Amino acid sequence: MSVWSATDPGRRRERNEDALLVEPGLGLVAVADGMGGHQGGAIASRLALDVLARRIRTPLEKRGASFADGDTDPAVATLSAAAARVTEPMEAVDPMLDGPAAAAAAIPSTLRLLRTAAADAGAAVYQASLGDPTLSGMGTTLTAALYDGDKLHLIHAGDSRCYLFRDGALRQLTDDHTWIAEQVRTGAMTEAEAKESRFRHVITRSIGFERQIDVDTRSLVVEPGDCLVLCSDGMSNYIDGLELERLVATTWYRKLPQLLVDAANQRGGDDNITVVVALFSNHVP
Repeated sequence: MSVWSATDPGRRRERNEDALLVEPGLGLVAVADGMGGHQGGAIASRLALDVLARRIRTPLEKRGASFADGDTDPAVATLSAAAARVTEPMEAVDPMLDGPAAAAAAIPSTLRLLRTAAADAGAAVYQASLGDPTLSGMGTTLTAALYDGDKLHLIHAGDSRCYLFRDGALRQLTDDHTWIAEQVRTGAMTEAEAKESRFRHVITRSIGFERQIDVDTRSLVVEPGDCLVLCSDGMSNYIDGLELERLVATTWYRKLPQLLVDAANQRGGDDNITVVVALFSNHVP
């Protein structure tokens, strides 16, 4: 897993409230777009990613040490109860089982670890906002990917995005959690109307505003040559899927993050801009 990244405050913002996380050794990448309060957005996004990384790093390091001694995965034994704090329903439950035990058993331990870490990150942001009136109401989007063996696990809340580029085609893996996106998905509004709406930046999910979080998750098998692009809306607001597909296909991956940041700035740079590119290959282009 090779990773490249870039972040920029943009042309209109004094502070960069985006944050990124790049941990190739853990197979972990993430983007967070903070909001709320005096400097609260920057604190929320950085705190969320710091907690996420710490919660994932410790169990994985312990798992590596335990496997060397022939032990079983400690994540399976220790994280099931904590994962229940995430409110998004568990997926792929064995029909022969029932209840929380079935949900825990049906989810890969690495995905369970990611969900638990996200829940802890949300709780940390929420708790920090309670302790300082100037941080009241702060929160952040969170889009994170954790690579384990041949599997990639995603967790997502907000309007940051994750794209997969495979065999020359780009696919968006996440759904925007915004009021406008929901209107378009239900047919209540057209894409053209959405672009002109003054409510286009209103998000419907994030982490940190409440103690519990509501997130989307998904898992997929990674193929050699797959490329992930994670970004904040400061990029995706200026570069649509078709153009992004062309740029990913024709640009050296190591140069892609800065190229996308520069393009967003050239077209207005109204928001903070963050891009993370991850390549799953033994050959670095």
